[in-house]
Amino acid sequence: MIRNLFVLTIFALLSGAACQTQNPATITNQTSNIAAGNSVNLTTKNAAASSGNSENAAAQTINFDAPDGVRIVGTFYGARAENSPAVLMLHQYGGKRADYKDLAQQFQASGIAVLAIDGRGFGDSTKKADGSMVAASQSNEAVAGMKSDVSAAVKFLGEQKNVDKTRIGIIGASYGSSLAIIHAGDDASSKAVALLSPGTNYFGNLPTMPAIEKYGSRPILIVAAEDDAESAAASRGLDKLAAGDKHQLQIYKKGGHGTGILTAGVGLDKTLLEFFRQTL
Repeated sequence: MIRNLFVLTIFALLSGAACQTQNPATITNQTSNIAAGNSVNLTTKNAAASSGNSENAAAQTINFDAPDGVRIVGTFYGARAENSPAVLMLHQYGGKRADYKDLAQQFQASGIAVLAIDGRGFGDSTKKADGSMVAASQSNEAVAGMKSDVSAAVKFLGEQKNVDKTRIGIIGASYGSSLAIIHAGDDASSKAVALLSPGTNYFGNLPTMPAIEKYGSRPILIVAAEDDAESAAASRGLDKLAAGDKHQLQIYKKGGHGTGILTAGVGLDKTLLEFFRQTL
């Protein structure tokens, strides 16, 4: 009898195990939950790693809306260290933010965050938030919008991770240099400015001489090339108006205009990097 009871017990145990093994709902649910759990964990980890890389190393395409609704598109090159300096880069009329790509990467590798934007009407900054198109223009209204774009860009840059908003500089080329010094003249928090091929009054509505006087004795680097005679003359005139002893004038024999000097093989990239390392 004991033997029969033992056999029955073994049979019951095996039957229960078989039932559990053959329950497809249980297997499906367990497998589904485990798979889902793994998926969530992996996705979260990968997203965190990707986010960390994009914020600290890779270039990110960003956008923000100007006060009049124009959607400004740019590329942000983040910094790895907390409280890092940052530089806003403004291209010349007809240019695009990619004109600064190589320089921006050099700055980023040196621990300086960068925001390069497409000016309104150029590159990807050709629409408003409502989808309506925006064309490039030199009108008074357009220039007022350009100035607000720079202010919005500086604000955006100062809000990014690892950026010290008290250590922001600006590089501008051609009309972008006018926007840079005009903004900095009105914004005492702008620590340093570099002007590439500046003019005294581009478009007839971007006067720079009053702006450089308002800028005072803060650090400024003024750059031009002799083969761009008008900008070379304007650069010398602006340098004479600069106050204090923190203004630098660099006139190259050849180099062309604006961001073109960066590709002329004269070492402007190194000069700019050293200037902002010292001043930010």
